[in-house]
Amino acid sequence: MATSIADFSKEFFLRTRSILFVSNTSQTKRPFKDPSTRYRCYTPAAALSRRGFRTAVTSQVDFEEHTKKYEDFEILVFHRPVMNERIGDYLCVMNKSERIVADYDDYIINVGDAWLTPAYRFRGESITNTARYLARNAAAARYFSRFTVSTSPLAREVQALFGPKQAEVISNALDPGFQGTAQLIRERMRDRRREYRFGYFAGTATHDKDLADIAPALASALEMDAEARMLVLGPAKIPEELLKLGTRVEHRHAVVPFHRLPAVMAQVETVVAPLERNLFTECKSGLKFFEAAAVGCTVVATPIPDIDRFESTLLRKCVGFEQWVEALTTPFSLTPAEREAEVRRVVGLVDVDNVIRTWEAKIA
Repeated sequence: MATSIADFSKEFFLRTRSILFVSNTSQTKRPFKDPSTRYRCYTPAAALSRRGFRTAVTSQVDFEEHTKKYEDFEILVFHRPVMNERIGDYLCVMNKSERIVADYDDYIINVGDAWLTPAYRFRGESITNTARYLARNAAAARYFSRFTVSTSPLAREVQALFGPKQAEVISNALDPGFQGTAQLIRERMRDRRREYRFGYFAGTATHDKDLADIAPALASALEMDAEARMLVLGPAKIPEELLKLGTRVEHRHAVVPFHRLPAVMAQVETVVAPLERNLFTECKSGLKFFEAAAVGCTVVATPIPDIDRFESTLLRKCVGFEQWVEALTTPFSLTPAEREAEVRRVVGLVDVDNVIRTWEAKIA
């Protein structure tokens, strides 16, 4: 008896390995708008799909409302799961199952370190509410025996707190779309002078002190070149040292959509990424380096571990103010060919189709 197309499709659907990514995001209607969900869910899901897996991404809210719709997925990855009654019922049934994986890209799982979080330190949230939020994250995490995390320090914290069977470092990675856009931009900018000597990209209003700490060094570097300018993008407070330079420091307050970020970043010669050192920031991703490098920018940064793992002629790592002064006042000396070769090497290291092999081998 001949097999119908419908029967074949159903059989293929059942035989194909399947992975669902469930993200605790406030962007419940359009999760892709959430940068964390994009990096930790959509990017690996698309890469796994290219390797023959059946994948999907949804919000935790949608999963809670339609759990039965997703029950046929073999592996369910919960990005930043937060405890509530509905997800609690599901996790109690699945407790420590090999099928469920908890994924984290921030240190948001230890109530004892609530005082380190940006919510408490910069956004005016009370320590009580911050601790409750972290407690709900930790309560959910205790139902998992398998974890994926974005950085090595975060893996160590997960191991210390929960003692899981598995805690794999799956670094943030660049998808083909970002890489292709970045390459086209680099080709366009290859023989052009970039409009801004320095750029600072503040995704949130929690890094004012970071910029203020290096402002004197930035001002010195700008004063050495009468034509040099700086771009500050996002909700940042401009320090007095930079305000004195007037229109040479341009501040664009609006946050740029992710798909436009490469084009804006490519207007900058050197991206600066200073960051206070504490346990919260030590666990953060190094994407400030490799996003900028992909569009041909050089980077001067605080060497948090996920940046320190890179050795590159596009990168200068600074510990202490004196190193910032030297790094910012000494121009990078790379020929266009040298720059392009190094960009391609760095992009290869963070290419999602390379990174996803670890995910497939260790998780799937």
